[in-house]
Amino acid sequence: MADISIILLTLNKVPEKWAEFHKKVLLEAIGDTPVIAISRVPMDWEINLLQKDSPSVSNIYRQLLRGAKEAITPYIAVVEDDTLYPAEHFKFRPKDDEFLYNMSRWGILSWAKNPVYFYRHRESNSTLIAPRKLVIKCLEERFEKYPGDSAEWMAGEMGKEKVERRFGLKKYKSVRVHSHDPVINFHHVNGIDKLEQSKRKSDRKALIAYDIPKWGRAEDVVKYFV
Repeated sequence: MADISIILLTLNKVPEKWAEFHKKVLLEAIGDTPVIAISRVPMDWEINLLQKDSPSVSNIYRQLLRGAKEAITPYIAVVEDDTLYPAEHFKFRPKDDEFLYNMSRWGILSWAKNPVYFYRHRESNSTLIAPRKLVIKCLEERFEKYPGDSAEWMAGEMGKEKVERRFGLKKYKSVRVHSHDPVINFHHVNGIDKLEQSKRKSDRKALIAYDIPKWGRAEDVVKYFV
């Protein structure tokens, strides 16, 4: 996949056992695709950019912008350190003026006594694949209009119409796709989501699964996150 770069975002707060498992699964999915890791401590990746800013939603987008500028490929794919990806996910390509989100994304609450996969139909920055130049253009426009760290758009994905409309941002196109094998996202207390930090994040009123092809049973996968 010579036309795409992986931008790996991590605060290095996930369990060590999980970090090793995550890297193994990621490398199986991407092969020799270039990776730009943006972390708080040095990591064993060919390109590793260090960050010192305090954890925040705005910082996620600042680091994503930084990674996009470092990349040289036409496309970038965001990878988060608490998310597992199948190889199929990285085969998607949007048009030059579109942001692409893989909607086949199931969650697991890492603290649950009886872990299950749960599904809610929404876009997530963790499944973004986009033209590199479009990411740079969009984020530079946002930070120019809202230079501080408190603007609510920072919790809104690029190309998300209700976010762009509400805050007077330029409207960008987005496309939603579904991979056959899903992306698996862990919710944990070391994330920046206040609901996760307090373990108030819930899987109620969501579609539930105990076992998913490729990944297996939720109760087995969650054992890596300790």
